[in-house]
Amino acid sequence: MLIAACEVASGAFAQDGGLWQGETQATQAGLRARSDRFLVLDTGGSGGGRGQGDVRQKLHDVVFWNHKLGWASGYGGVFRTEDGGLTWRRMKPRGGWYHVEMCGPDEIWLLEGQHPGGLGKAWLWRSTDGGKTWNEELKGKLGHYWDLYCRGNERWALCGDSPCFRSDDGGATWRQERFGGLLQGAFKLAMPADVRTEKGLAVYVIGHHQRQPRLVKSLDSGKTWTTLPLPENLPERIFRYCLHFATSEMGWLGLTDGGVLFTADGGATWERRSLPTDQAVTALWLDQFGRGYAGASNSDHHRRRETLYETADGGKRWRAVLGGAKHVSALFGFGPGRLWAVGDVPGYVPNDLVAILDY
Repeated sequence: MLIAACEVASGAFAQDGGLWQGETQATQAGLRARSDRFLVLDTGGSGGGRGQGDVRQKLHDVVFWNHKLGWASGYGGVFRTEDGGLTWRRMKPRGGWYHVEMCGPDEIWLLEGQHPGGLGKAWLWRSTDGGKTWNEELKGKLGHYWDLYCRGNERWALCGDSPCFRSDDGGATWRQERFGGLLQGAFKLAMPADVRTEKGLAVYVIGHHQRQPRLVKSLDSGKTWTTLPLPENLPERIFRYCLHFATSEMGWLGLTDGGVLFTADGGATWERRSLPTDQAVTALWLDQFGRGYAGASNSDHHRRRETLYETADGGKRWRAVLGGAKHVSALFGFGPGRLWAVGDVPGYVPNDLVAILDY
């Protein structure tokens, strides 16, 4: 079911506001209302009355290999698109699909979990044929499903207070990652991979030590770790923080009170560049020039608030660009003019959300 439509974009509509010039009738059916700059869709569910139909609840994650081929995962299933997110095909049934990553057009990784987690309630899956078949990795070893990272030969599975695992050979072999004993729980990871030194890549992980927030950093792809300073009196619920680094030096940490911390020196110092709201920051994506977006929690269907903010100066100033009955869980971008946001439309009959910025 298409929710709404909006984008007047270069190459998307005729200059006089005419019809979409793309491939699908489904897209044309969705062009009923315009917001500022986003095309607002879903993965194609339907129905909902008295439990009937194919109601597709919350999407948790999204990733693209190029401007056409991408995947999204959530409670309603795992979905694949070949037209940039305009239409989606379900590749896995309903379930707890929390994270999806791509290491090639046909190599897909999924991190599945069953709330509230625990040993035997998290599963890591890999497909090398575009989702036709799947093999389980780390069978019986995962205790949670906080984050998944796959780039090049690097594979990381973060499991909170349970053992975390990493592979540096594409998943052929795995070892438990202990973060040099500096973390008692690990929740989110960033590896910008923009600069490779003789020792390896920069890696950042946010977690806790003695229930206090702690950010650790490695400059050799995880062989050794150091603790980075963070401001005092950060909010609780550390596991809900989000982390994004555009380069090995420039990064942002999103907090649960609308706070955003910015560093330009690899975490040595931090500056507050918070959103103009007290909503939790749910997702961050910015480029090396400081242009990007931040999602804000908007899951209470009784209270409609802004859900996506934009910045052009690294977060010094933010402006709302998407709101209403929408909640954003994850962002993926190829540049400030090509962005996908996924989440859900809260309500008595919830639905998933796909918002596309393309200009």
